[in-house]
Amino acid sequence: MSRLSNAPLQEVIFEARWALDTDQATGQEYDQKYSLAAGALKAHVQERFPHVDQRLPFHPLTQHLFARQAVLQFRKEPGASPLLQLGPGVFTVNDTDKNYDWQESYQPTLIYGLEMLEKAYDGTLPYEQVALRYIDSVKVKDYGFTDWASFISKHLRFGFTNQFDHGMVPKDVSFQQLFDLPDDDQLHLQIGSGTDRDGDDRLIWQTTVQRKGTFDRAGLLAWGNTAHDLSSKLFKDFCQPDFHASFA
Repeated sequence: MSRLSNAPLQEVIFEARWALDTDQATGQEYDQKYSLAAGALKAHVQERFPHVDQRLPFHPLTQHLFARQAVLQFRKEPGASPLLQLGPGVFTVNDTDKNYDWQESYQPTLIYGLEMLEKAYDGTLPYEQVALRYIDSVKVKDYGFTDWASFISKHLRFGFTNQFDHGMVPKDVSFQQLFDLPDDDQLHLQIGSGTDRDGDDRLIWQTTVQRKGTFDRAGLLAWGNTAHDLSSKLFKDFCQPDFHASFA
């Protein structure tokens, strides 16, 4: 998505996963190189992402409990975006609307992050799954909220109707749709209600393009560009014209 001056974007996440090793005695999956790679990545990104946080109480003896969960976060400064995340079998690049621009900032960070990841693992990883997720949200009171059904149908090209009892009005809503796309991609759309830290109701929608398959680093980056272009088009198509115009 190109940058909008009043964009509803809360976070964009690129996630790459790779095949894990299997413990022959227990059948549990684990990342044999993770512990060494985590230390190496910390050293490799020290100049650009010097602040490291541990999200989870990781221990090598129970590594299987953390498979494909982000354990470490690498930031330029505390609480800042963009950030890199690493866990056994998973790597992500996260950013927020404050900084996000695909070509100017996000893509260069992604290129750098994947390069440093492979350097930390001493070579190409057996990537097997990739996803690009956009999380958007608006404060509904800013758009004249009355009820969820009318609000969603007015602002998104999506609607729902409850026919079992017209006197019942939902307080919260949650919808998920999964679509098969060309080239073995899938689109996962999630729409729901939520509350922010100030207690204000919000409409939240997530757009995730994902694919399972065999990738090298160049393939991941090429796929990311294609998924970004698709997500940009979907964002515009999914929003009603007046709603989209409010973000310009």
